[in-house]
Amino acid sequence: MHFHRCAIRLDDGSVVATDIQVALDDTNRDDWYGTITLTHVVALTAGQKYRLMLDDGRSGPFLVRRNTSAGDAGRAVSIYGMGPLA
Repeated sequence: MHFHRCAIRLDDGSVVATDIQVALDDTNRDDWYGTITLTHVVALTAGQKYRLMLDDGRSGPFLVRRNTSAGDAGRAVSIYGMGPLA
């Protein structure tokens, strides 16, 4: 797994969240996947399409698979890519 800081946007370009931690795997494939760590104030909906903007300049579309409680301060969000991170 590779760790990055990222921003999350909707298809229309509006910002959902910034300075979020993401752990990614298989980023050289179109069907990459990972886990985003979020606070409870950021709402991502399972099945919704978003765009990940990584700290190294790459970006790509993803879908939220599920949300899992990770304690009082945050939760883990499982994601999978819908195209290359370029």
